[in-house]
Amino acid sequence: MQVAAIVAGSFAPFVMGFVWVYRDGGWRAVREFASRALAWRIGFTYLLPALLLSPLLGWAASWIYASHGGPASELAVPVAQIPMVILMLFFIGGSVNEEFGWGYAIDRMTEHRAPMLMAPLLGGIWGLWHLPLFFIVGLTQSFLPFWAFLIFTVAGRTLFVWAYFGARRSLLATLLFHTATNLTLNLFVLVDRSGQGNQLGFIAFALLELVCATIVVLASAKFRRAPSATALA
Repeated sequence: MQVAAIVAGSFAPFVMGFVWVYRDGGWRAVREFASRALAWRIGFTYLLPALLLSPLLGWAASWIYASHGGPASELAVPVAQIPMVILMLFFIGGSVNEEFGWGYAIDRMTEHRAPMLMAPLLGGIWGLWHLPLFFIVGLTQSFLPFWAFLIFTVAGRTLFVWAYFGARRSLLATLLFHTATNLTLNLFVLVDRSGQGNQLGFIAFALLELVCATIVVLASAKFRRAPSATALA
């Protein structure tokens, strides 16, 4: 029953995203919205970070963790299993489940406001949306300090939104970024599940993401302007 509730809850943003899009514009709007998940023309400026940034930061965080008493910095998943893990994470591990809902949310939030100013706010909402998982024993969140997870979601969502608008509101960009981020948490041992509470690996990962998100915000002047300046090209 608990597993069913978690799965149902994880797909709530997906369902509600399409419900709200249909409410706003009917089936034509639904088709346009869904098509953005296939918008594969993503510039390398955004595609490469979407695919590689999180794994690279995860590797760096695992090295920091290992140098301070954590497990060795090595892959926790056999290379042959990585493609299957990617597919699972993409379709049922959070990416498809959530990104349509958050995509709709950021579209509405930035109708009259700059994307890079709204992205951290949506990241905070994203973090709070996960709050019930912190009270379910055995889930990843139950081992983590909430403040570190909130840094992780604020920084991560800021990077997702940067890629989303940089790729002309391509939902595929955020789907890939989300999948790569979740993959990173599977590739490296960054969360201490032993009960000893040594979460340096995850904290380092979250802080490294925050540094990158801050750089992106400071460097993306066009996304700090009003939405009229970020219209689709």
